Amino acid sequence: MKLILAAVLAVLAAPVFAADTATMTCKDMMAMDAAGMTSTGTSLKTAMKADAKASAMTDADMATSAKIACTGHPDGTVMDALKTSMMTDSTKMACKDMMAMDKNGMAAAGMSMKMNMKDNAKLTAMSDADATTAAGEACKKHPDGSVMDAMKAMKN
Repeated sequence: MKLILAAVLAVLAAPVFAADTATMTCKDMMAMDAAGMTSTGTSLKTAMKADAKASAMTDADMATSAKIACTGHPDGTVMDALKTSMMTDSTKMACKDMMAMDKNGMAAAGMSMKMNMKDNAKLTAMSDADATTAAGEACKKHPDGSVMDAMKAMKN
């Protein structure tokens, strides 16, 4: 009886979903339930462990980033959409470029900026959406500068 109980518990403790990040399409990911998305976030983070931005993210943030990236690239693979999205580098991005982006691009830029300014307690406490909004507001006040410079000019 103990052996059967141990086997059942082992099966229940097994991962809900093992994502093949190399081939999974965005459509497949977007059709997943919450547990599948979380598991996919873990798999993506593991697959992208050499990427400093990916390593700095939580599994949940990775899943959120992939979902945002897939919204902008629904016909591609999750990995390709995520890599394209994560190329957004707020340390080099001009405010005018960010302000010209669509909603998904702005979200990626906002998350990048938040990661690059993780020493700013006020910014770290914000949700990704609020950080993106703050970056947009800062850029409206400093349209000729970079996103990072505009955010740094924001009062702590």
